[in-house]
Amino acid sequence: MFKAKILVVDDEEDILNTLRGSLEDEGFEVWTAGDGADAMQLVRTKHPDIIFLDIWLPGMDGIQTLKAIKEFDADIEVVIMTGHGTVNTAVQAIKLGAADFLEKPLSLDAVLETIRRVLEQHLLQREGGPEARLRVPRRDELIGSSPAVRELRKETGRLGRVEGPVLIVGEPGTGKELVARILHGKNHGKRRPLIKFATNIWPQEELEEEIFGQGPNGAAKRKETKKSLFEQASGRILYLDAIDELPMAAQTRLARYLKERIKARSAPSGLPRGPVRIIASTTKDLETARREGVFSEELLECFQGRILKISPLSERKSDIPDLTRFFLKTFCMDYGRKPKEIDDEALQVLVAFDWPGNVKELKNIVERLVISVPISRITEKDIPPSIRSTTAVQGEGTRSRAYEMWDSYQEASDSWEKDYLLYHLKKHEGDLKTAAKALHMDPRRLTRKVDKLGLLTEPESSKPILRQRTLRRSVVLAGQGLHSGVKTGLILTPLPPDSGILFGNISTGEVVPVHVDNVQSTGYATCLRKGATSAKTTEHFLAVLHSYRICNLLVKIEDEVPIMDGSSLDFCAIVEDAGIEEQDVAVEEIVIDKKYVIGKEGPDEKFLRVEPSDTFQVHYLLNYPEPIGRQEVDFTLKNEKAFKDLIAPARTFGFVKDVEMLESMGLASGGKLTNLILVDEEKVVNTTLRFPDEFARHKILDILGDFYLLGRPIRGKVTAQMTGHSENVAMMKMLREQMKIV
Repeated sequence: MFKAKILVVDDEEDILNTLRGSLEDEGFEVWTAGDGADAMQLVRTKHPDIIFLDIWLPGMDGIQTLKAIKEFDADIEVVIMTGHGTVNTAVQAIKLGAADFLEKPLSLDAVLETIRRVLEQHLLQREGGPEARLRVPRRDELIGSSPAVRELRKETGRLGRVEGPVLIVGEPGTGKELVARILHGKNHGKRRPLIKFATNIWPQEELEEEIFGQGPNGAAKRKETKKSLFEQASGRILYLDAIDELPMAAQTRLARYLKERIKARSAPSGLPRGPVRIIASTTKDLETARREGVFSEELLECFQGRILKISPLSERKSDIPDLTRFFLKTFCMDYGRKPKEIDDEALQVLVAFDWPGNVKELKNIVERLVISVPISRITEKDIPPSIRSTTAVQGEGTRSRAYEMWDSYQEASDSWEKDYLLYHLKKHEGDLKTAAKALHMDPRRLTRKVDKLGLLTEPESSKPILRQRTLRRSVVLAGQGLHSGVKTGLILTPLPPDSGILFGNISTGEVVPVHVDNVQSTGYATCLRKGATSAKTTEHFLAVLHSYRICNLLVKIEDEVPIMDGSSLDFCAIVEDAGIEEQDVAVEEIVIDKKYVIGKEGPDEKFLRVEPSDTFQVHYLLNYPEPIGRQEVDFTLKNEKAFKDLIAPARTFGFVKDVEMLESMGLASGGKLTNLILVDEEKVVNTTLRFPDEFARHKILDILGDFYLLGRPIRGKVTAQMTGHSENVAMMKMLREQMKIV
């Protein structure tokens, strides 16, 4: 009797191990994956019949992975499973082709019944059973019509019809792996996977053994059960990325293998069996490397007549409109968005940019635009400033206006020189020696220029340059909404510079940027809304992003940020687990220039004041009836550790007398004895305080979160007395308007 092949995808190892063991005991063949990317690799190589897929995954979330699975093979049956989903998520998954939806904790009986029902339905719908299913692969293609792309397309077609190794040469981001996949498709279709090996991620001393099974002089430290790369790729096509990183001994062995294979048209005797074809790539000029003695002349000869060169995007700008529209269409489908268009002015900005990161950089920018632009048309103002500000040509009218700004050639030249030098000084954090080296200038000459142009006398020049930050990798956190009571979670995904903080709805894919203009309500928490997309109870999480200076992040939720234990400690832990990545773009602090006040200042008054300071400081005074009493706390945001130790542990609090009222308003449905401090008229009834003044510290936590609603760190002193979210948001609006913050 037919037993299905099953793939289980979940980021919780216990669930993977439990399901795998149980299903293998039932006679099924089972594979597991911890994220969407690994799942797709197994989908392509193992062709499972049924996939049990968690919604909340790092990187590609469950909805994105479901789309990718169905795009690869619409016949694969997918069962969505989650411990923190909603009806909306289930509906979205079913619309995208999921066969069923199971809620955790999973019952083995329910899982087996679902497998039986899905297989029964599948076999009824498709004659010949699962063995007869047709698989439709995704199409890889070169986008563009420039002479360079037409020639590359022609040469790729030619080399796809002949034997022998191929070398692909191109700058980073030009699409070398895409060309390798196209060549693989012409040789093997999708019958056998392309085996990819990146040489630059392995220690040099281990590469030869990893590839051939034995190191220099026949030495081998590997376990006998572990196959070498050549053994894994036997009978298949092998893609060797960064072939220039191979040590010379490995280059010599590879050259000998290729020459014997070309000569014999079969695996050479005396050598281990290996790939039927090798496609290699490099970003280097290997002819120069050969002359310098760092690349094997013998190996380079093996590729003669079969070298594909990919032009940088700056040399084929006529392809940028086609690439942009292709990526727009692709990402709109991936994120479940309605189709978007880009207007001519915005397209002109993209065409004018030089794209040092080539097609990959353009692809990343278009992905960011799809995520962050809420309407169907992308305009010039939506293009990141880092692209617009360095664009040489932005339309004839803009160029003419720029020329008219200066009264003389010398004035225009001095202005350009000043901007150019200031950019590099900021990039190298004011270090003249390092900047001079990067500019190929004599340090003394640069010092004279800087002094003449007055670049180091500007107020901010002596301050360290703050760089934008994102996370190193995607992570997931599950929890429950405080007010909705719904099981929810967070998927945190890194974003490129200038993207900002975006809350995205996992079901619809729509986003709401973190900005004071998007604040919907501040009654019991700070809630954001744009269109139909909401992000509720954001303040505890934003306080962490503020304190860790995370500037660019996509935060996928189901309407409400989870409450966790009522503090920010879990959010600190997940950010630290993901790791922080410094980005090569500066972020400008909001430096408070004078005193701003919300409310009436006075000993017994409710007010919020912000004034100039060299750091971000908060002084909070809380004065409630007993058992809370008078609490006064001073805090300076020196670094992440100060926040984590002194403010993040402070939990939200509520009063027993207010619980019934909140419930009648449809709030506090997720309130538990473990996720807030509950106070009656005499005492704290459910927990031990973490600090004697924990209530005031929590108010500072809220201030840190709400004061990030302008998307940039603030430098100033905050004095608050008996204030809350409403005053915090009112202050952000005052600063935006009076300080002209964009």
